[in-house]
Amino acid sequence: MVFTSTVFFYAFLPLAFLLYFLVPARHRAFPLLFVSLFFYAWGEPRLVLLIMASAVINYITGRILVRAQLRRRLILIIGIVLNLAPLVVLKYTNFVLTLTGHSDIAARTHLPLPIGVSFYTFMAMGYLIDIYRRRDEGSDTFIRFAAYLTMFPHLVAGPIVRWEHIGEQLRAPKFDSRMFSYGAIRIATGMAKKSLIADQLAVSVDKLFALQQSPSLATAWLSMVMYSLQIYLDFSAYSDIAIGLAAMLGVRFHENFDYPYHAKSAAEFWRRWHMSLGSWFRDYIYIPMGGSRVGPVKLWRNLMVVWALTGLWHGAAWTFIAWGLYYGLLIGLERTVYGKALAALPSVIQHLYGLLLAGFGWVLFRSTSFAQARDILSALFPVGSRPITDSWSSFVIHENWVLLVLAIAIAAGIARPVMRRMESNLLEATNQWSIVQSLTWTVVVIVLMIIATAFMVAVKYVPFIYFRF
Repeated sequence: MVFTSTVFFYAFLPLAFLLYFLVPARHRAFPLLFVSLFFYAWGEPRLVLLIMASAVINYITGRILVRAQLRRRLILIIGIVLNLAPLVVLKYTNFVLTLTGHSDIAARTHLPLPIGVSFYTFMAMGYLIDIYRRRDEGSDTFIRFAAYLTMFPHLVAGPIVRWEHIGEQLRAPKFDSRMFSYGAIRIATGMAKKSLIADQLAVSVDKLFALQQSPSLATAWLSMVMYSLQIYLDFSAYSDIAIGLAAMLGVRFHENFDYPYHAKSAAEFWRRWHMSLGSWFRDYIYIPMGGSRVGPVKLWRNLMVVWALTGLWHGAAWTFIAWGLYYGLLIGLERTVYGKALAALPSVIQHLYGLLLAGFGWVLFRSTSFAQARDILSALFPVGSRPITDSWSSFVIHENWVLLVLAIAIAAGIARPVMRRMESNLLEATNQWSIVQSLTWTVVVIVLMIIATAFMVAVKYVPFIYFRF
């Protein structure tokens, strides 16, 4: 089951809320676990056993770690290995077979990739590491931990939610009209971003990246800009919906995006993009390796290891690994070579630098091969006999210019002041909404959901980009 479907919004969700809020607050982990497993099993009934096995293993390992006085490190290592084994086997087997010259076997191997496995595996490992570090004692009941791990708002594509952030909230989540209203607004705006904009951009992006001939300058720039907008609006829309669903259940998730195209450096981009993943790698891998408080050689080692793993987390392909190393290189250079010079430049130049480096990275991320990435990246610059424009780029601009303007405005944060004011009014107890504000936002939510529903029914389904990670 997916968020952007009429079955989810008009059948599953009302029944899930009814079941959830009919139960006393202290017992709501039970219905949350039940509806989450049903949600997951809708599309992958067999693989629901895998996530439940993960819940059992990690709950037991966590309880052992809490009580253990000796060999705690060994217990943690066993727990991490048990978590990584399914992820490595199911996600990277074909990559390893191809890498070792067994592409014929890889072609015959069709292992299922469980939806969300990269997300819930990292959640489980973070849970065990925090217990090992004695930062947390974990869950005192299996049901509450299993509900945390399988909670349907984050289950498919994150964010990577930490137990320390929501574990206590799951003890007795209460209905809160302000949170419920806030969640409905976040869901409606997320659905609008996804259905009305990101999915429409996807049609042209897929065609642009499927072109067989070398792109013109205009086509190359369109490919980079439109995919940069699509992936941001698509993934941030998913995060909006996930945060909104959790809020309606009485649980606060941390934000996962902070207008990343406002970034003025590679490091800042990753402080704003997919923040739950970036902070996970920082806290559980980068800092334990020594972080930035080491000599130059170890600093570069730490950066390259972390960013190679970040790329590999996104997919079993050399282009993903290269994309990760690209950011490791940029962040390393910013810290050791030109960071101070960059900070001294005019703000507009820094912003242009941030936009370009993100766009170049997205070309590598989206391309199916290094050859395609090289072809598009080289076409971004007016050198040689390559044409400036062609009929395809003219057609795309003519058909999508309104959509492009709207997408750029949203990515730039045109709605940011309104959304922050809304959040402040709803989530700060000292503020009260007027009747006019309440009616206005009610109308906005209803209109956006009606339009999004129309698109869901009429337009071919476009899966969230991060579903495959």
